[in-house]
Amino acid sequence: MITDIHYRYQLGGDIVRRSQMTREERASRSRLKPSIGYGEFVRGTLTVRRRTCGNPNCKCARGKKHVSLYITRSKNGKSEQLYIPKDKEELARRWVKGYREIQNLLEKISTTYWDRLKRKD
Repeated sequence: MITDIHYRYQLGGDIVRRSQMTREERASRSRLKPSIGYGEFVRGTLTVRRRTCGNPNCKCARGKKHVSLYITRSKNGKSEQLYIPKDKEELARRWVKGYREIQNLLEKISTTYWDRLKRKD
């Protein structure tokens, strides 16, 4: 393991050595790097929709509605949605989960620096 790795953080461009990081920050950064570098992820919310197709002879006309998965996101202030075909549902779920994991790790790291700014010492 390389112990002389340097990380920069935006406030003043100070250099922070791994040894100066908290254990939690080191762990979060270690988990974050491969997720961003090699992981697959997408920002969005998955929603399940139940609908009728309009065919009077279809099962949905008798109450058993068609189920489909959509991913939604906002981009430039507008909402976008995308239908996810059945064969890509598991892939979409994994990618959304990957994004959330990255988001959680970034939040942990950000909280560390927030707390440093908050300290009065």
